[in-house]
Amino acid sequence: MENVKGGDSIKVLFEKLVKSNEVNYWLFIILIVLVEVFFTFLSISIGAIIYLAILMSLLIAALLKYQKPCYQLFSALAIIPLIRIISVSLPMTGLSELLKIVFVSLPLFITGIIIAKITSITPKILGFTTYKLHIQLLISLIGLPLGLIKFYIIKPKLINISVAPVEILMWVITLIFCVGLLEEFLFRGILFNVAGKFLSNNKAMYFISLLYAALTISSKSFFNVIYAFMISLLFCRIFIWKKSIIGISLAHGIINITFYLICPQIF
Repeated sequence: MENVKGGDSIKVLFEKLVKSNEVNYWLFIILIVLVEVFFTFLSISIGAIIYLAILMSLLIAALLKYQKPCYQLFSALAIIPLIRIISVSLPMTGLSELLKIVFVSLPLFITGIIIAKITSITPKILGFTTYKLHIQLLISLIGLPLGLIKFYIIKPKLINISVAPVEILMWVITLIFCVGLLEEFLFRGILFNVAGKFLSNNKAMYFISLLYAALTISSKSFFNVIYAFMISLLFCRIFIWKKSIIGISLAHGIINITFYLICPQIF
């Protein structure tokens, strides 16, 4: 009898998920994970084509559902395949690592601005607020220990950087704005806010964090995937708490500065 009751409970739970369409969110995560695994370990070109198909499907779905609430979600989720498509499609032969990051970030910033506009997310909702800036600056300092932890659990691929102060400064600026700010703008500012309209904050937090972690599969490091997931959860919590991406964007940038620039010079 207990087994029957247990089976009935699982059936009821699944039916609730289907009726609420929540199962679709988790299926999307599974799809992205599978494509990312294929992209990373089997074929980059075919993986990119699959991502392109996902992107086109999301855009068509958004068009068909225009003026319905879900069109915002389809539009926002298009960011996920677009990140991977842009990262492999831009001609970057002969460019330095620094310029590659900059050139990848520019179209993503533009895309993010367009999606924020069509989903009616204001700069304040996105988290572009300097309210209690001193607290945001304190939040940014967590990037130092988090970067150190990342360095010890993940072996970084060293970046070829000269000791020239100007180049180091350029790297610092790039890691803060083209990595830290960009990713927080896209994942916390847009994706989390849009997902939060259809899911609770807690569910949206896990949904976005799983997507964020899935995109780190290409690093071929299990620890990096777990680390990315935990960091995303933390930053989502802080975003819910302070409604700003300023502090977490700086923290995100400082994590990478510590990981790529500071720790390799010290340890």
